[in-house]
Amino acid sequence: MAGIDINGKFLSAPLNGVHRTAAHYSDQLISRMANEHPVRLLAPLHSKSIDGFPNLAPKRVKGLLGTGQGWEMVTLPRHASGNLLVNFCNLAPLLHQNSLVMIHDAQTFLYPDDYSGRQAIAYRRMLPWIGRRARRILTVSEFARRTLAAHAIADPDKIDVVHNGTDHLLQAKACGEILKRLELDRGSYVLAIGTAKRYKNLHRVFEALREPLAGACRLVVAGGPNASAYREKGWQPPEGTIFAGFVSDAELRALYEGAAVFVFPSLTEGFGLPPVEAMHCGTPVVTTHAGAMPEVCGDAALLVDPYDPGAFRKAIEAVLEDSELQRELTRRGRIRASQLTWNKAGERLQAVISSLLQEPPRSQRFGARDRS
Repeated sequence: MAGIDINGKFLSAPLNGVHRTAAHYSDQLISRMANEHPVRLLAPLHSKSIDGFPNLAPKRVKGLLGTGQGWEMVTLPRHASGNLLVNFCNLAPLLHQNSLVMIHDAQTFLYPDDYSGRQAIAYRRMLPWIGRRARRILTVSEFARRTLAAHAIADPDKIDVVHNGTDHLLQAKACGEILKRLELDRGSYVLAIGTAKRYKNLHRVFEALREPLAGACRLVVAGGPNASAYREKGWQPPEGTIFAGFVSDAELRALYEGAAVFVFPSLTEGFGLPPVEAMHCGTPVVTTHAGAMPEVCGDAALLVDPYDPGAFRKAIEAVLEDSELQRELTRRGRIRASQLTWNKAGERLQAVISSLLQEPPRSQRFGARDRS
């Protein structure tokens, strides 16, 4: 019987956004397929388990090259030889041809200046190699699929789309204490996610809200750096902006639920989790007609020109001033969010992998030359 190995390198590092989705995808894969196929989660020796993911019991594998790229590129393919190797975090060992790789986006090609020079160069060099070596590529939206193909990472016919699940935040009970700590009333603020990356486009929201909104509605920025980091880039936050700093899932849920509007101004996203997280929490969303946002949000958000601060302000004011629009966006948002769950993502993932397991793999010899 064919076996499945999961690249568990993400368990050896702090959980960022991609690592968190890897945990959810791994959990879905193990729970759905372990009764049909042997499934192992292979991880570096010092990896940690994750609370809330009981299926993620890693098999820790010692490697001579530590726990980083050396482990992933050399140790992992040796231990996964003969099995289908599933990789959820963009990278995969080049020495393992029987692999399935999820590449979330092509941001290092689109906006290389938003990444460290070393990271951007490494990804731009490695992703096309990985795309050629892998049996199949997964990505998280049709937009990402087209973008990966446009940058010659893989032929579009080789790429399968699996939309992310988005309901993970509902597992956390909202912690209303953060509203008290920040002295916020429900419905009294516009919420955004903090980041100084250029493609996240937060400075356009700063420009849009430079003049005070009616009713003294303030901007709250959750996560990301403090105000000085934005000012160093020449971005001027509106007077009275509250920078909440790091927030837990429980605090973030409370901030979503208390916001009058959630604004997500990105120039591009492979998927874009935050708008749908906000929809799960019943919050009206303003985002951009760019990247995967139209695909992911559908008609459940107000979509605006990402380069036009006036368009952001007009959309935000429309929501604040029109209670019927608020209710309609909330209704549509909950419907759209219910279509993007981890259970549905798991169903799609299972279908792709089951189909792949029925096909004869390419050579399994360790280090075999790729003749494609």
